[in-house]
Amino acid sequence: MSAADRQARLSHQLTLLGRFTAGFLHEFNNPLAILMSRIEVLLEERKQDADLCADLEQMLKETRYMGNIAGTLLRALRREPGEETFTPCIPVEALQEVIASLGPSAEKQGVRLVLEAAEIPRVNLPSHVVSEITRSLVTNALQALQSQPDGAVWVRLEPYRQPGSKAVLRVEDNGPGVPEKLREHLFEPFVSNSAGRERLGLGLFLAASLMNTYDGALRYEPREGGGSSFVVEMPPARFTKSQPYHWFIGGGAQ
Repeated sequence: MSAADRQARLSHQLTLLGRFTAGFLHEFNNPLAILMSRIEVLLEERKQDADLCADLEQMLKETRYMGNIAGTLLRALRREPGEETFTPCIPVEALQEVIASLGPSAEKQGVRLVLEAAEIPRVNLPSHVVSEITRSLVTNALQALQSQPDGAVWVRLEPYRQPGSKAVLRVEDNGPGVPEKLREHLFEPFVSNSAGRERLGLGLFLAASLMNTYDGALRYEPREGGGSSFVVEMPPARFTKSQPYHWFIGGGAQ
């Protein structure tokens, strides 16, 4: 297939995917809003039950997260720039939430899930975007490690290199890696691999689209020693007189 034919096919796929997703998200958001409202009511009705409220608060947090990512996903599919107002994310906090959420699944599978995170300044991304991309990459890694003994996934946030440079996050695993024939098309929609990473195609396409929306990047590298390494480059937050540097490294605005 020629390059022109591949581009035409990709454009057609994106058009169909965008139309389907727009309709799906409309139907998805309605019951999600009802679910969120009901959880809030239960929190008020059962506020004396501390254990139940803790579970309900986690459920509410996850449903709000689903709503946030649904809107961001639609913009990514339409290749629209991010227009929402958001607080620049503290990456370490978003990564800790992902580890807490996926840790039990990894443990049940017998996979070590390791977080190695340097304290770095805020990045110019919403927290839910950092969480969604990291969740997607970690989930893919866990799928690749099914039935593999001594499996491990590392989530590494590298130390800040220099002012103005992008922050670098790596999600690595010691699995079979991505076959070389798929690497060129890894971030296109509907790419699949029956040998082990069946869901990579659409998931990676969406993750890469999200990063492009916010002036970031996502790429693949073979991991030294075997396995995969997905590299996420996140743009740094901009600081001003009203929001000085210390605010962007985790302090509050003054």
